[in-house]
Amino acid sequence: MSQLRLSSLFRRNEPVLILVFVLAVVVFGWIDPRFLTAGNFVSIAQQSSVIALIAFAMTAVIIARGIDISVGSTLAFAGVAAGLVHAASGSAVLTLAAAIGSGALVGLLNGILIGSAGISPFMATLATMAFARGLSLSLSRASSITIADPVVLYAGRETFGLLPVSVVIALAVLLAWWFVLKRTVYGRWIYAVGGNAEAARASMVPVGPVRISVYLIAGATAGLGAILTIGRLGSAQPLAGTGLEFTAITAAIVGGTKLSGGRGSIWGTALGAMLLGVINTGLSFLQVPQIVIYYITAALILAAVLASQPESVTSLFSSLRRTTPKRTDGALAVSPTGAGGAHSIALRGIGKVFPGVKALDGVSFTVSSGEVVALAGENGAGKSTLVRCISGIYRPDEGEIVIDGKTVDFHSSNEARDISVIHQHFSLSPDLTVEENLFVGREPRTRLGLLDRARMRREAQAVMDEFSLDIPVDAELRSLSVGRQQMVEIARAVLSDAWFMVMDEPTSALSNRERDQLYGLIDRLKARGAGILYISHKMEEIFNLCGRVVVLRDGKFIGERRTAETNEAEIVSMMVGRDVGDVFPHHQADIGERAIEVEALSDGKLLKSASLNVHRGEIVALAGLMGSGRSEVLRLIAGMAAPQSGAITIFGRPQRGADLKAANRAGIVYIPEDRHLEGFVGTMSVSDNLSLAWIRGHSRLGILSPARIAALARELIGSLGVRPAQPGKATIELSGGNQQKVVIGKWLATKPRIILLDEPTRGVDVGAKSELHRLIAGLKQEGAAILMVSSELPEVLGVADRIVVMRQGHSVGELARGATEEQVMALAFGDRATAKPADLLASAQQR
Repeated sequence: MSQLRLSSLFRRNEPVLILVFVLAVVVFGWIDPRFLTAGNFVSIAQQSSVIALIAFAMTAVIIARGIDISVGSTLAFAGVAAGLVHAASGSAVLTLAAAIGSGALVGLLNGILIGSAGISPFMATLATMAFARGLSLSLSRASSITIADPVVLYAGRETFGLLPVSVVIALAVLLAWWFVLKRTVYGRWIYAVGGNAEAARASMVPVGPVRISVYLIAGATAGLGAILTIGRLGSAQPLAGTGLEFTAITAAIVGGTKLSGGRGSIWGTALGAMLLGVINTGLSFLQVPQIVIYYITAALILAAVLASQPESVTSLFSSLRRTTPKRTDGALAVSPTGAGGAHSIALRGIGKVFPGVKALDGVSFTVSSGEVVALAGENGAGKSTLVRCISGIYRPDEGEIVIDGKTVDFHSSNEARDISVIHQHFSLSPDLTVEENLFVGREPRTRLGLLDRARMRREAQAVMDEFSLDIPVDAELRSLSVGRQQMVEIARAVLSDAWFMVMDEPTSALSNRERDQLYGLIDRLKARGAGILYISHKMEEIFNLCGRVVVLRDGKFIGERRTAETNEAEIVSMMVGRDVGDVFPHHQADIGERAIEVEALSDGKLLKSASLNVHRGEIVALAGLMGSGRSEVLRLIAGMAAPQSGAITIFGRPQRGADLKAANRAGIVYIPEDRHLEGFVGTMSVSDNLSLAWIRGHSRLGILSPARIAALARELIGSLGVRPAQPGKATIELSGGNQQKVVIGKWLATKPRIILLDEPTRGVDVGAKSELHRLIAGLKQEGAAILMVSSELPEVLGVADRIVVMRQGHSVGELARGATEEQVMALAFGDRATAKPADLLASAQQR
């Protein structure tokens, strides 16, 4: 346990920065003992205080997925504005207010351009950088403005006890930022906006105002920095702050803040600013030439970043090894077998260990060419880890992988040429054409070294013809449906000459027609000699497509069965280690008042006219083909979009559209179809995601209660069965099913009266489906009104009290409980003759 804690400690930036800081101090002190005097350290702290102030605000900006390269110019402009006000009024109070206010104005301009107008942060702050610098030079006439007022100069040159006032101010601002980011709702919003703005917006976070505010604060902080600079220099300089923005960004990045947003530590930034101050001051103290200082500073910063990110070092050495692959113990670095002939891949005792957990333990099975083998298991059973081991992303810690009788040792996925993984979330580029996507990374060249587009088109068209795919090879990928993009991903695998393919939930986002086309393609691949490892949570797919089923549970190989010799109940029992009973249970509940009334609802686009009602204590399911307008109904009711016509009534009161907060106040919550886009913030912890919507109504004056949040997280993790049960774990590191549990838990925390579920069990394993539906049934029995969209007809028929069928944007009929799949599909396809009139109930007649 102590080793695990130590490993966890050194994966953070702060301990590494402290070590580098101490090392730098020791080295400089060893070279010249005068460096270790108290006066020198005070001087370093004083010089670093302005950098630290700006870096603190920059950290918040970067966490919110922004950047501000205007702060140096803003500081100069704020100083000049303060100097002019002092020259005109002689008032110290007005001078200080002018500095902070003028900086805040520039920050507000940045915020409006970025948060409201949607301009790129880099471009917006680049423009304001030039604007503010131009104002500084023109207003001051390119000359310094002397200020002798002791009140104005106090913060920059006086001391408070043994510490300079500027250092005390920097420490106070540090503590304030720590409190804001870690203990307030506003701080949580900053992290959410940077981690996933769409999910934050769907969680009622005011994304635009948050973005505006962080730039406003950054500008005001630059104004405060101008006051400290004036105090040190005794004047306002129009060229003050030159290069300050890059130093502040460096301090934040060295401190662990990610430019991708959503992650950052104010303490890390403070240490980064101190480290930069020590390095620059120490080298200057030793009279090292400035050009050498630049080189040494760059080297030390790079060393600090690499030391704090060991995965980068590992990746670096792995890439070096890949350039000169070695063979050891008779293992092959690559096994180029090609697509023809008979092949097999055998896993023998595969094990993989991560800090604190054994993700795989003794997994053994074989897949041969010409067969489809299902890999089944609950979310978190180790399927994804196993696929990464097979494809070369991970190297197993135990066991071996044998291809065609020869042990292989892949150092990267590039070496696993016989293996192709078709992910649930595509690895294609939407901006490239189909043919360009097919050849990314292995583009054919002409004799002159140019791209051989004629060959690309010829071979791309050949593979489309071979598999009877009517996909234009010159079309941009983004113009294709999800299903057709899936086919392109498979065609790419075929062109790579991979004989072994892993398909991870390939039908999760496909329509029925696209699904059937995929099934046909799999049959052709089998006939061609491909071996397929098929991962799916849908039992009907496993039994229809696969000859064998391999089952994992908790990282261990439980066993395998031939599909012709087993049944769904046995496989489910092997997966979960318990009897889950009915996966889609139906529970009776007392029907209460009418909660939702929708009349002729339209969004002016896909949805033409939908009418339905839902009462408390019942589940109504929307069924129909993809594109029939099902999800649009939910989004309009939830306030995610504005209706163009029709009416929404909630508990007897008309509901305005496009008002997410008003819908939530009415007791409505919406579980989105795409959990990655609108469901959760991947960079935030499980606990923070679960409480993201809850904290708005459960904080005093915007201040968070860590104890109450921890209690909420424990309760939801326990009731939902989130695995692993670690509230502090980043949500992006969970399996897909557990991520979905977190999304649902986030909204259940708000105690809703109306629950809108859009594909609630997509990508969720059988055991989790049963748990989620038992939870949903419990909410129904407690009086919740539930409107659900699902593409799985067994789910619709199993849990729904009534079914409303959508077709081409219209609600075309309603079926009572007990309806069949044929009756649902008859309405969905427009064949009303197949459904019995007695089964078609109008909404008014039903209730």
